[in-house]
Amino acid sequence: MVLVLTGGGSGKDTKEIDKYFALLVNKKKPLLYIPIAIDSIKHPYPECLKWLKQTFDKLGISQYEMVTEETISKYLDKTPNNYGGIYIGGGNTHYLLKNIKESGMIKFLNKAVEQDIPIYGGSAGAIIFGKTIKSSLKADKNEVGIKDFNALNKTNGWDIWCHYTAEDDKTINEFLSENKDIDKLIVLSERNAIIVNQKEIEIIGQEPALAISSTFRKTITVGEKV
Repeated sequence: MVLVLTGGGSGKDTKEIDKYFALLVNKKKPLLYIPIAIDSIKHPYPECLKWLKQTFDKLGISQYEMVTEETISKYLDKTPNNYGGIYIGGGNTHYLLKNIKESGMIKFLNKAVEQDIPIYGGSAGAIIFGKTIKSSLKADKNEVGIKDFNALNKTNGWDIWCHYTAEDDKTINEFLSENKDIDKLIVLSERNAIIVNQKEIEIIGQEPALAISSTFRKTITVGEKV
């Protein structure tokens, strides 16, 4: 299992993270791009794909396949080994989780994890690999009305908070007070990420992350394991 889960940054903020992920991708196969969390009215999918290519073409990736709402259900019958890697973009976490569950894509993603296909998740695309997506309740509107917030749970029981700034400290404290079932939270900014490899979680990027549990709250420096 190789997951690269970022706090939602792009460009210079994730340059080294993007480079790390690109080294993991089998470039003889397409990179599977899942942008469906994004508001496709404001950000049409072809423009999203263009943005992705601008990031990864220069890192040696030349083949891409994009998933949309119209095609997502087809992946239930596909094998993840057809792809060199998977990139899941940000947007509305509730909408993303609902779609991957109802389409069967969640089974495809679970197989990809089992088959060690490298997966990059940004923001919403990262949060869905936590224990739940409850950390998005403060930022995302649950317009799709989901009631089951359980996610893929591939981060050893940790939930993931994205787009962190120092101004979020009060909000995070309120969130944990309101959600007593969340006993482990990794807090990521737009300039860092976690690498999840088997049972290890390591911080990469340009600045430390924050780990909060029921017994401790500590800063995790780049290169340190949670």
